[in-house]
Amino acid sequence: MPKQILTVGHDAELFLYDEDNNAYPSVGLVGGSKACPREVNGGAVQEDNVMAELNIEPALTAKQFVKRTNDVMESLRTIIKSHSLHYKIMDFQKFEPEFLKSEQAKQFGCDPDYNIYSLQQNVVNTKLLHKDNIRTAGGHIHVGLTEPNFHPMARSSLVKGCDWYIGLPLTVLEGTSQRKSFYGQAGSFRQKEYGIEYRTPSNIWLSNDNIKAWVFEQIKAMTFDVLHYLPNNEQPTHERRIADVGEDNFQDIINCGLVDDAWDLCENYGMHVPTLGTS
Repeated sequence: MPKQILTVGHDAELFLYDEDNNAYPSVGLVGGSKACPREVNGGAVQEDNVMAELNIEPALTAKQFVKRTNDVMESLRTIIKSHSLHYKIMDFQKFEPEFLKSEQAKQFGCDPDYNIYSLQQNVVNTKLLHKDNIRTAGGHIHVGLTEPNFHPMARSSLVKGCDWYIGLPLTVLEGTSQRKSFYGQAGSFRQKEYGIEYRTPSNIWLSNDNIKAWVFEQIKAMTFDVLHYLPNNEQPTHERRIADVGEDNFQDIINCGLVDDAWDLCENYGMHVPTLGTS
């Protein structure tokens, strides 16, 4: 098999707030769209519903991943400062009804995502989001390989690996996240030409540089494991561990924010859980 090159990117979302810390829509203020993102240093920004979305150029190293993320965040900070706005790392926000009347505020997701365990499409209750004036913010991670089709189960194993290496430890930090009632269930993904988009995490990993670097290194370790075992038709380590825990039980831990259970698994299997303190 040819040597694989790993790239890691993301499309993380942030809520904007005015000087009184009232949630404020990004509509018409940030610029950029799914079809035509606004290019900035390190990547791009765009308006996604009422959130601001960050995109980075795919990174080859943890250092690149952190720098490009910070560069795009700084560009966003500069753009919204001119409107007397700032952002916060929150994954769930209620808005005043008048801020959600635009057509853009009523658009949810460009494509469906799927559950890797059931292989069924995830169904989102957008009617409740509309009714309760709620929006959520994710921190989706994009994993790319030069040859993502090297094995029929490659993408499946990558998604499950992301759950084990990232979704499980982040559960300790996220706790009982209201976002998971709508988005971010265990094993949420979209298939991409270059690999996968892992859609379970919130934006909490944007909190500091240590967690950002940790995300890249976790993806790197997981991918190494997949590339070591799958070509020989052997189960990667994380798939064996998920089987030991039980797929249903494992999903419940992530979906229900069972912090103690998540912590115990991380501790028992020697998995580092990052902290939310400043870098």
